[in-house]
Formats: sequence, structure tokens, C-alpha cells
Amino acid sequence: MQALTRLARAFDAAADRGTPLPVWWRDDDAVDVGPRLERTMALAADVGATIALAVIPAGVTDRLLTWTAGRAHLLQHGVAHTNHQRTGKSAELGDARPADAIAAALVAARARLDVAHFVPAVVPPWNRMRDDLAPHLAAAGYTGVSLFGAAPSHTPLTRVDTHIDPVAWRTDRSLATDAALCDMVDRALGQGGPIGLLTHHAVETDAVHDFVKEFVHLVARHPGAAWTDAAALFAR
Repeated sequence: MQALTRLARAFDAAADRGTPLPVWWRDDDAVDVGPRLERTMALAADVGATIALAVIPAGVTDRLLTWTAGRAHLLQHGVAHTNHQRTGKSAELGDARPADAIAAALVAARARLDVAHFVPAVVPPWNRMRDDLAPHLAAAGYTGVSLFGAAPSHTPLTRVDTHIDPVAWRTDRSLATDAALCDMVDRALGQGGPIGLLTHHAVETDAVHDFVKEFVHLVARHPGAAWTDAAALFAR
């Protein structure tokens, strides 16, 4: 696959420079432990990666909170992954409600994630968030925010995005085309920060999982790549 070849060439160049490219892994929509999450977590363990699980507080089970200790970092995936927009694209943290009300709802939901492996960073559902929310989140004790494919912004929060999502969301939700994946790789390499892999274990087809497996094994074995994780990226 050309996308992985392109990524490997970037790792080759980084190895020649002696400065491996950092890569991190975010997996969205976690609520409970099941075979699909177990498969994803087993793959992460095989390649030495600590996944950042974006957890939906309203649906998360005690079992997931306990089981992920020592295995993953937890990020806050909104409140309930509910669309509040009356028109336009779906968003839970969009402009349909005042920013202070959204921040208050997030803080209330955060109490459900009171575990040692929680990292105080917000992952907006549908990767959309109103522009003026960041100062409210910083004042409430959050350290970071993570979206998909956007350029870093200068806010009180640390912004670390993901770039490579192999799911073809607009068609059959199987593996995205190689051309689309190449575009994602190019965007990731062009933005100059950590390369972010985004997965969704609950809807992952075998084809998507096979791509993810190739991707993470490439990172693990290549001297021009190095895993980083949410605790380091969103440190206070």
C-alpha cells in the first residue's frame, strides 16, 4: 500500500537525521470491554504502544475503568456523544449552547473518570468544538484537546490532533482508499508534530484492522519512528 510506503520513507529520512518521528495512537468511543477492544489493546501491547482511549463518560462501565488501568490512558470523549446542533454538522461541543454551560457539563461528566490513568484532555465528539471553548476548559483544569486533521491552534490548551483514520466513513465504513490514506499521511507529515493514528475499535472491519496492524508494526520496528503517549503529550 502506497500510504505505508510513503510513511516508511519519511521514517527512513528521520532515521538518517537521527531524530525519530513521534507517533501516538487514539481510539475513540470506548464504553465497555469487549472482543473488539480486547483485540485492539492486544495489538497495542504487541507493539509497545500505550493507547489513548477516548471514553464517553455517560456510557462508560466500571469494568472498563478498572480493566484499562496499566494498559491505556483515558481521555474524555465529550459527555454523552450527543448531537446538540439544530442544523449543520453534528457536534456535542458546538455553538448550540453557551461555552460556559458546555464546560460545566464536561466537568460534571469528568467525575465519572476519576481514575489514575485519566489524562485531563478533551476529545470532542465528531471532532468538532466551538472556537471559544478552550479558555473555559483550561480554567476548569483541562490541559489539552485533540481533534482530527486540523492545524495546531494557539489556545490555553495543548492541541495534539490525529491525522490518519483508516475508516471510509462516507461509503461502506471499510478501509479508506489508498489515495485518501496517502493524503492523510501527507497531512500528518506536513504539520510537524506527532503523527496521530485514529481508530474506532467498535466498527473496525478486518480490512481496517489489517491496515492498523501493518501501520503499528511499521512504527514499532522502524528506527525512524518512536511511540509517544497522551500522558507525555498533554502533561501539565
